[in-house]
Amino acid sequence: MKNKFIIICTLLSIFNTAFTKNCAVALSSQSPQEKASCLSSIRKDRSELTSDKLPIPYDYLLTQPLMTKGIENYYQRTPIIKTIYAMKSSDNKLYSRAITMLIDPNKTRNFPELARKKKEAIVVELAFITMNFKELPETVTTGVLKTNTPFGTLLSKSNVKILTTNRTYFSTKCYKKLSSLTRCKLNSLIYGRTNTIVRSDNSKWLAHVVEILPGFLSHTFLKKPNKIA
Repeated sequence: MKNKFIIICTLLSIFNTAFTKNCAVALSSQSPQEKASCLSSIRKDRSELTSDKLPIPYDYLLTQPLMTKGIENYYQRTPIIKTIYAMKSSDNKLYSRAITMLIDPNKTRNFPELARKKKEAIVVELAFITMNFKELPETVTTGVLKTNTPFGTLLSKSNVKILTTNRTYFSTKCYKKLSSLTRCKLNSLIYGRTNTIVRSDNSKWLAHVVEILPGFLSHTFLKKPNKIA
């Protein structure tokens, strides 16, 4: 559990103050030692960027309205998510979670759940999201709670029309905690974004999202796919 709270605090430090309350709640039941460890993990070596400073292919992936669709198109794979940590607000209106997004390295097989079970899956995104269940259709909230389908896919399948606001881009170094989650190359420069997803019809916010791409953006691993199971 300790590492999960460290993850949350680390992500919160990168994003924006909208998540600060959630971090405080998450830490409220932890011991002083765990709180200190969590807070000490907050990174300061991040830099905000403009979109024109994003290198290829981050300039494509990080500028998509929904990251899931961008990842599907770029890798030509079906992604799933693995939840690291999740919690609901006391009134069940807000739901927050930290996740990794996984794909199958075998393009022909394209079976991420099998790849996950075989410990072959590749992490292509680390994200923290707070969702506004009050404004989401039941098909989406049920999918969030009961499936490993990415949030962006659920929005698309339910025909929820969205816009994004308050987007910022950033770079940060892959340090030990991030590497343990995503297998990014230690000390390499990786990139991410923060944004808010809103309904296009009434501008009600649906989710505050922070997304980090760990650097597995080369197609070199596609040249030698695993044998089809």
